[in-house]
Amino acid sequence: MKAMAQKFGGGGQEQSPAQAAAELAGKRLIPGHALPHVVLHTVQGGVIEVGAPTGKWQLIVVYRGKHCPVSRNYLASLQQIIYELDDLGVEVLALTADGREKAEAFLDSLRATTETKEITYRIAYGLKLTDMRRWGLYVSHPRNIRETEHPFPEPAMFLINPEGQVQVAEYSNSPFCRPDLRIMIEGIRYIEENDYPVRGTYGFNS
Repeated sequence: MKAMAQKFGGGGQEQSPAQAAAELAGKRLIPGHALPHVVLHTVQGGVIEVGAPTGKWQLIVVYRGKHCPVSRNYLASLQQIIYELDDLGVEVLALTADGREKAEAFLDSLRATTETKEITYRIAYGLKLTDMRRWGLYVSHPRNIRETEHPFPEPAMFLINPEGQVQVAEYSNSPFCRPDLRIMIEGIRYIEENDYPVRGTYGFNS
């Protein structure tokens, strides 16, 4: 664990958790701006440029990792309402800092919780610590090796509008606080029907 803490920084640069947390302060994503792009592989195959505009809504769900049962339950509930997101033309992506092997095992455990035994949204893996910082994510150190062997992101959700801008950014520093998916669906409908603007931009666009 001590060695892990010494190498908490990304890009080959050694940095302590305290230094990383200080660097992160004030670096949340700016509403109405682009999500910094990240290229990741998906468990289903292929590569995706996360954050690149697609002309559609994108719902990006960051989960803690295979070790977290709360993440599994939350993402299983996402599959239960996926048809409503499909009807709204929303592309859904879940992503993790886990490697491919753990991400595949996580997908298998998700499938086992659904009635149809399938997950229709993509799962990307290998999110780097440097990109967690760029997105302003809260990051935790594993409590022990049974949890995982690397720093991992706490939950976050980003709704990207068809222009590729951050419409909604939701962060948590704990597994126990996550957005209500039903409210998110109603919110997307309301935004589209009422041309509702990006909120929380005061001081950023002046």
